[in-house]
Amino acid sequence: MRAAFLLVTLGILAGTAHAGETRFFESDGLRLRYVIDGRGDTVVLLHGFSGSAEGLYVNPGTFDALVAAGYRVVALDQRGHGMSDKRYEASDYGLNMVEDVRRLLDHLEVDRVHLVGYSMGARVSSGFLVAYPERLLTITLGGFGWPWESRVTTTQEALAALSEATVLPGNDLRALAAVRAGGSGDVLTPGAQVLRENDVPALAIIGDRDEVVPPGKFDSLAETMANLVTVVISGTHAGPDGAPYKPIFAEKLIEFLARH
Repeated sequence: MRAAFLLVTLGILAGTAHAGETRFFESDGLRLRYVIDGRGDTVVLLHGFSGSAEGLYVNPGTFDALVAAGYRVVALDQRGHGMSDKRYEASDYGLNMVEDVRRLLDHLEVDRVHLVGYSMGARVSSGFLVAYPERLLTITLGGFGWPWESRVTTTQEALAALSEATVLPGNDLRALAAVRAGGSGDVLTPGAQVLRENDVPALAIIGDRDEVVPPGKFDSLAETMANLVTVVISGTHAGPDGAPYKPIFAEKLIEFLARH
């Protein structure tokens, strides 16, 4: 049975990704877009900075693999990204992104979910863990280390830096600058005591050549967070050889979810 399931999963990951249904909901006056498909326990997927539901989860096949594994899968375009609304003040982001997830769950009328975040999405997920642990079946933190440190910056400084940086095409740089400024510091990152007292089953997964999260930060997360399983796979943080774009990322995620 397991071998047959893995063959199906690998076939999905190797083939053309099928897009779920696109829907929208309102969160604090913003129209946010998500992709949904499948039946079963709900898995909510949060992409990283300058990413989107398609770019990180649908196109690489992770979305379809989770649907095939028997889950109802919801991939959110976080505010400031993808087809969701954009705002241009730092105060519009930060902890508001955690509240977007809570409002999404309320909109879906689901009490508890498996929450999966990658990079920035993992920061938002960790913030959700602090605020609403009772609404989590499990949490997965991809491409994430602890403590997650960001230099506090203004929107103008962030915009200048982004103008010289490589971000995924099709993005609104002004919105991304506000996202970065709004997420600076530790506003989305739990403290050591919260991690030590965590009782939500947790998975941390990272590429062995992740250039964004130093090994020490990943080790620190593993040493501090209770109820955490750690997995290292081949790959970088992002780009053509990024860990989340490899079939093994979905395989390890599904193996973890199946145990809970």
